[in-house]
Amino acid sequence: MCELLHHIEVTNVQNCETFQHPLVLLKGTIDDPCEVAQLKVVSEHQTPVSFCQTIEETDHHEKHRKFRLLLRLQEGKNEIALRCCKAEVRLAYYYIRSNNPHTIIPLYIVCKGHHGRYQSYESDQLNTIENGCRKVTLAIELLQCLYAEKLHEHGFGRKTFTIGTGCVPFYSQLEWSHAASSMGEAELWQYFATELLQAEQYDMTRTKVVAFLSSTHFAGITDGDFSYANIRSKTTGHAALGGGGLALFGTGCLYTWPTTIEGVAEGFLNRQPVDCGQLLDDSNYRRTFGGCYATTLGSVCHEMGHTFDLGHTPDGSIMGDGFDGIEHVFVGRTERYRNGNAVGPRRLVDTKPGGPSGKLTQLKRPGDVFRQHTEAKCNDGIFFAPNSALTLSHHPWFNASPHDGAGASETIQYKIETRVATSYGSPIVLVELRLTANGMMQKYWTFQEAPKPQSSFLLPKLPNLVNQTLFIMNAMGAILKVDLCRME
Repeated sequence: MCELLHHIEVTNVQNCETFQHPLVLLKGTIDDPCEVAQLKVVSEHQTPVSFCQTIEETDHHEKHRKFRLLLRLQEGKNEIALRCCKAEVRLAYYYIRSNNPHTIIPLYIVCKGHHGRYQSYESDQLNTIENGCRKVTLAIELLQCLYAEKLHEHGFGRKTFTIGTGCVPFYSQLEWSHAASSMGEAELWQYFATELLQAEQYDMTRTKVVAFLSSTHFAGITDGDFSYANIRSKTTGHAALGGGGLALFGTGCLYTWPTTIEGVAEGFLNRQPVDCGQLLDDSNYRRTFGGCYATTLGSVCHEMGHTFDLGHTPDGSIMGDGFDGIEHVFVGRTERYRNGNAVGPRRLVDTKPGGPSGKLTQLKRPGDVFRQHTEAKCNDGIFFAPNSALTLSHHPWFNASPHDGAGASETIQYKIETRVATSYGSPIVLVELRLTANGMMQKYWTFQEAPKPQSSFLLPKLPNLVNQTLFIMNAMGAILKVDLCRME
């Protein structure tokens, strides 16, 4: 029996906090850890608690051990105890479901003529529509938690989106054979966006859909070329595209996703190699089940950001090239961290001459100043850039009582003759210039620290404005996007 006097402390969440999302991430420390120390979670009412935990890698000489605990709350008050040997800390957390009428709806799309089973390894008998929906529901709940944590780190509180319902199947009228033979991701996105509007099943003015196409199929690598470009060329029914009211994804790596919260840490840390002769490897060249889980979930996080009107950012953020390391939010530091610094995933196989190609093949750039600052502060290296976080904090999908009044065209106006943007009834909080071709942010202005609210903004004379889109947001969450080329 251990005689050490451990001390357990939760460092990111206060006792008796209230959440508007059911999955909560607790980060903390155990002082004077012993060799046999295990953290246990016990309900004060002796009911089972759904959770998973990881102990972060630390030096054996350190006097404390860091842990991350992912916990599912029930509606109302949740009383739990964290125990380690003889140490115990009692905590209470409240989960109150958001009343935001703007919601996210996850769907599992089954094309006409397709059986609905996602592609998986040969011995997997559970790749059913029902299990696919369970995997997707859990994934969106994880991202709901992640968005809340990342906004909290920026000082905006744990604002996040509201999930309208758990994932359900959506039976499309699109013929499976046609989708597989001749449609790229942009065409698939356009078809399903139109079909959802015409179906009138959801109020698309207050609903954003995150959809997963069950019929994604990977033919397998037989020529020894494991480049991402070659992998994509052998994959049909694949998408990773978000914007407007729809984010659309393939299910080629759904075989790596867990169905329950208890399997999340194990899923991220799963080092089982991917057999690229049979299964899709979308892992940024990590070529493991855990790498596929992290990269594809990170891709969902990124593309959902576009549906929330976020542009790309030229950094290592979630809306930049930093989304494939999303596992660090939930499991902390792994071997991808060396001496406290993040490093890019290693390519485990050679590619043919010409090097990496495709959007997920670029290894991480050496740490820029802002990313290093964020890593030191948040200890996981995953973050939203300040302008992205500011946009989310005012967005209607992230506020419990969003403004439902006039549209942006009536609330915000821009006059090309004077280059002046004016917001009526609410101050401007953010102005961005984005490249029209790819949505990459070029420059932005914020007014949070201004001595007085700014109702107007004079766009400076800058070079190449005709290639850019002006993005303006006010405090009510109204947004105006102006293609400056079309204004000429």
